[in-house]
Amino acid sequence: MPTISHVTERKPTLGDGGGPGKTPRRRGYGGDDGDHGQPEEFLPGQRRLRRYRVGVAVFSMCVTILFAGLASAYIVRQQMGGLWDSDHGTLVSNWRPLTLPYRQLWINSLLLIASSLTLELARRGQLKKAEFAAMGILAPRLQRELPWLGITLLLACGFLAGQLLVWSNLRHQGVYLSGSPSGSFFYLLTGLHAVHLAGGMVVLLYALMGGSMKRKFESQRIAVDATGWYWHFMAVLWFCIFALLHFGKG
Repeated sequence: MPTISHVTERKPTLGDGGGPGKTPRRRGYGGDDGDHGQPEEFLPGQRRLRRYRVGVAVFSMCVTILFAGLASAYIVRQQMGGLWDSDHGTLVSNWRPLTLPYRQLWINSLLLIASSLTLELARRGQLKKAEFAAMGILAPRLQRELPWLGITLLLACGFLAGQLLVWSNLRHQGVYLSGSPSGSFFYLLTGLHAVHLAGGMVVLLYALMGGSMKRKFESQRIAVDATGWYWHFMAVLWFCIFALLHFGKG
């Protein structure tokens, strides 16, 4: 007579591997401040953002080479001391020491540092908003209402206005772009920096007005993120220029 063996069916438990009764555990991913959210690599447009970051890195390297060349020319021209006058057989110095308006320059520096901080807060806020949107959750009210991007643009406008005051101060001293080499280098270095910073402001303005222009939030976030890295680079570059002008003003 056949023997019937009793088989005890094992019921799947939560979190167990395999089986129809498996309930997958939800993994938590830490954000910039340690909160749990969507992993950044899974956010929409992340591959495009990586390409933009690489582009910003390459462009920053080109800008670094440009300013390094200008700084080298500045130092070499200062060490020359002047031009050789063949008629009189003497070395004529046309390097005029600058009296820098330090108070305004330091105010400009603080404005640029503050704008870098507020832009970083705007970048992190948009990243959090994207993480919440990826999970189908509305971002907390505080993160949605603080206008860090607008504050950044206001601070940047203050920096550029401060630079205009610095140039006006030099003109009152009789220092012009086509005057002594020291003045020419000052206008060239600070002017090129202002132009590059203004280019970043245009991108931030696009991101700020993206809602009214009916642009996707993904495009706005990518613009702010990529510009944020560029903005921090411009802040570091500014202090390098400031140090060069301070130690090489004589």
